[in-house]
Amino acid sequence: MLCGKVDINVNDWEKNTNVSKNLKRSPILRWFWEIIGSWTFEEKSRLLQFVTGSSRVPVQGFKGLTSNNGILCCFTLNGIPFKDGIHPYSHACFNCLDLPLYPTKELLDKNLKLIVNADVTGFTSH
Repeated sequence: MLCGKVDINVNDWEKNTNVSKNLKRSPILRWFWEIIGSWTFEEKSRLLQFVTGSSRVPVQGFKGLTSNNGILCCFTLNGIPFKDGIHPYSHACFNCLDLPLYPTKELLDKNLKLIVNADVTGFTSH
């Protein structure tokens, strides 16, 4: 319990996620939750770690996520312009995932899988 919950409730995750205006009007948002909902626990956990720095959900659920300075900070999805070769990237200090506005669900799925299959504990510069 001290480290957080081991289950990841996608409905709670979605309910407690802030979404940028451009994503609210895009099919990307629906595709994102459909894709995440079909994933294994391990895949969800790795995405959560990529975006928040932790692979576990706080005891209070997703409403209890905090920033790196301990202040409550919701999971956030931010739509960014699509360009060939761009991947989603995170701002783990603020629990934010910048999500390119991919033209197809298949391309979104492929790029999200690249994230969860990469070494999410490493550091890169871009």
